[in-house]
Amino acid sequence: MVTLPRSARLAAWSAAWLRGDASIDDVVDRVHGDDEPHDAVDIPGTTGAVGLSEALRALRDAGARSLRVALPAPGDPTGLGGPADFNGYAIDAGEAVIADGAPYALVPDVRAFGPPGDQGHFVTWMCRPAEPPPAGPPLAEADRELTSALLAAGSTLTDLDVPSWRPEVEALLGDVRANRESEPLPRGFPAQAQAVAARSVRLLAVVRFALDDDGGAVTAVDAASRRSALTPLERTSRAALAAACNALA
Repeated sequence: MVTLPRSARLAAWSAAWLRGDASIDDVVDRVHGDDEPHDAVDIPGTTGAVGLSEALRALRDAGARSLRVALPAPGDPTGLGGPADFNGYAIDAGEAVIADGAPYALVPDVRAFGPPGDQGHFVTWMCRPAEPPPAGPPLAEADRELTSALLAAGSTLTDLDVPSWRPEVEALLGDVRANRESEPLPRGFPAQAQAVAARSVRLLAVVRFALDDDGGAVTAVDAASRRSALTPLERTSRAALAAACNALA
């Protein structure tokens, strides 16, 4: 199953917890997934490394009313408000969680261990000073933009025959066309947020398969054409996923 990025899970489930729609144990279980237990460092009011539940309670005590996910990329700092040091950490990680009501953010440091095919992950959330991010697009607007980007990129996926050389892509595209549910957001999120999260996280996986592997492109021109067509879909999918997971913030 395609899963949400760790920061998306942390933002969505923490937002539900802060609203009283989930327990702190629900948050920790959802965020950990198959990882080793997460810890956090540099959390205000704590010393040394602490568990994720203690970190979230400390951020709440520091004034956090909700948490927002940002899914930036090099050249696209969408969802980040600064300062520059924090932006750099978040862009390198490709994800971050920013507190509303407190000047802090969390960035995951993920370390894999074990042999290929049987790897686990140690995750440490680094707390960094952060400024409020600019407002993102409303969920309905992000949904419309995602639909438009998918229509624009659809012919490229078909013409370059991506599904034939990556069976995972064919399965994911089938899920998108059938509007199948994915890993759910917490109770309390609107139905549109649930649907947009499911669609955008699958499209992100499709695009990243295609952009990371040019094996299905017959020529360099084909590879460049694919990248040109799919990069906007990747960017729009990240924005839509963030909008869905921030729907309660």
